[in-house]
Amino acid sequence: MKAITVGLVATLAALGPQDVPPVFRSAAHAVAVDVAVFDGDHVVSSLSAADFEVLDNGVRQTVSSVDQHRLPIDLRLVFDTSGSISPGDLDKYRSAMRRVADTLQPDDRCEIVAFTTRITDAATRQSPPVAINLQRTVPDGTAFFDAVSLALVTVPSVVRRQIVIILSDAQDNSSFFDEAALVDAAKRTDAVVYAVLPVTTGASDHALFASRLQSLVLLTGGRLVPAQRDAQIGSVLIDAINEFRNSYVLRYTIQGARRSGWHALSVKVKGYRYSVRARAGYFLG
Repeated sequence: MKAITVGLVATLAALGPQDVPPVFRSAAHAVAVDVAVFDGDHVVSSLSAADFEVLDNGVRQTVSSVDQHRLPIDLRLVFDTSGSISPGDLDKYRSAMRRVADTLQPDDRCEIVAFTTRITDAATRQSPPVAINLQRTVPDGTAFFDAVSLALVTVPSVVRRQIVIILSDAQDNSSFFDEAALVDAAKRTDAVVYAVLPVTTGASDHALFASRLQSLVLLTGGRLVPAQRDAQIGSVLIDAINEFRNSYVLRYTIQGARRSGWHALSVKVKGYRYSVRARAGYFLG
């Protein structure tokens, strides 16, 4: 993760060499891309490799394989528990975490991060059943950029898929990192990001912070989901996970495109008016 900031590099330096991720899931210039396909509001789940058209830096690629429903997932939940979250909201968050954990499959893994100005683990990465310990730290500010930038540091794997779900109003008043660093992290993460935006923010601020979250999800191929802070928040999170689980992983070996730097991606389904969500691109070192 070489271009975020010196601070993030220092954080990564504390990890063992085997834990430091490359910038994207790749080996010998082989690329894997998470792709969700929809016919209106319905997930399309019957496509093959031959149905997809992929352009990598404008050059058409040959999709060699498609995975669906086969790979276990690594889920990272990122909860904003700063001062705008009431004790009642916090109880709803705990309930939502338990509901999500109960829906995971045996081979899945889950970790849960909570943040104010401090970033804490409500659950370290583990397979079900997931032990959750969400405690409120002193809600003296909101380090949204810091928490989400670090949450997007994932370890790529050809045998697992990565999803990050952020529940936050995206306000920030105490981060070391800035928004540019967060966007750069989103360009380099291996995860697909879903963002759940509480609808209780004031109208003008809501548009600003929705735009901030929207930029993250568009870069990674995820989706922005508005939601109430109520008993249904668990259902919103579970729906996002199920949508991700029913998407595709396309694999191809780069042909004709330059091999280093930013690779812009375009993914379509041939012959159908389906809507397609995929990451905007990736970095290859």
